[in-house]
Amino acid sequence: MSAQMPEIPWHKPRKAEPRQPLSRSLIVETAVRVLDAEGLAGVTMRRVAQELGTGPASLYAHVSNKEELFELLLERVVSEIRLPPRPEPERWKEQVTEICFEAQRVLTSHRDVSLVSLGSIPLGESQLTITEFLLDLLLRVGLPPQVAAWALDGLGQLIDTDAYEASVYSERIARGTDIHQYFGQLHSFLLALPTDRFPRLQGMADTMVTGDGDERYAFKIEVFLRGLESYLPTDTGSGAGTSTHDATRAATPVARRRLDA
Repeated sequence: MSAQMPEIPWHKPRKAEPRQPLSRSLIVETAVRVLDAEGLAGVTMRRVAQELGTGPASLYAHVSNKEELFELLLERVVSEIRLPPRPEPERWKEQVTEICFEAQRVLTSHRDVSLVSLGSIPLGESQLTITEFLLDLLLRVGLPPQVAAWALDGLGQLIDTDAYEASVYSERIARGTDIHQYFGQLHSFLLALPTDRFPRLQGMADTMVTGDGDERYAFKIEVFLRGLESYLPTDTGSGAGTSTHDATRAATPVARRRLDA
């Protein structure tokens, strides 16, 4: 490689190539890159600023703090979730299942971003769009409004926790864990349990480790949807016709969560 030529003495010194002006969207896209490379723990104001070739203080003109950055990061990730063209009440369970799997696909493709979603309320445009779609679908089916509202809370928790668990297993695999060997050892451990103390677990060792992540996720969604179906009015031909009062009597009055995905 040839040596760099010196500047001609009487020429004006060249300035460094101008950086791309900072903006909120550039900061968020950079945060997504850090997330995908290092996980959520790596997404700090300092780390994002470093990636942008600037100092953390310059980010605060666009993002107030790390909490806001995380909210914007989640909204950016959720924007990748594809919704069906329109609600189809006649196949509502299939549509809810499709959306749950789509949300899981997107969340797990961005490491452990689902941790941001846990305990948050969906206020971003993409998150609200998904919530509106699902709420409209459940109301069209005939679910009571309160049941439909709390159903979104439950679906959100189901999606987030499953996505986070999947990210944990992905990290184990990335660190070199042989996941098949891991579950093989688990199977052997269950088989070795003393039958006088754990007869069910020992006798069902094969059953306990049967099914991959997608099969188990689909099962959890199906159980949840069958429960929702029991709140449908009896004249719809499906469900037990439980009243709204019975459906909500034991629930807390505090609105806690949502469906971000």
